[in-house]
Amino acid sequence: MSRRTIIGVLAGVSVFGMTLAMAASLGGISSATVGADDAVVALCDTNGVTTTYASGWDTTDKRYEVTAVTVGAVADACDGQTMSVTLTDSTGASIGTGSLSIPTSVAVSHAVSISAPPSSKLVTGVHVTIS
Repeated sequence: MSRRTIIGVLAGVSVFGMTLAMAASLGGISSATVGADDAVVALCDTNGVTTTYASGWDTTDKRYEVTAVTVGAVADACDGQTMSVTLTDSTGASIGTGSLSIPTSVAVSHAVSISAPPSSKLVTGVHVTIS
């Protein structure tokens, strides 16, 4: 065997071993949780949620801004938990956030106000976390 082939085989075995070691370190994660075994977040809504934006004209900035995000189809199991919403731009950077303690009620739709509302034309994504 050539020296180049032996080095290639050894590199492949090393990478494979490191991959197995990293996967083993995540052994505490199950289908009912999300996390890296360090900060596990329990799931309370297994079928997802819906989102719609509320926008309004800001006379000071002279632009339409996203002032709130309504999160719908929230499971009753999430009552009492905190819902966080992050608006992102085309690069994935956060440009607006808001949070709400989910009330214990029959409501499955909740409006989350956005502090420092961003320009509507900059918003390309929304991320919802319930914990």
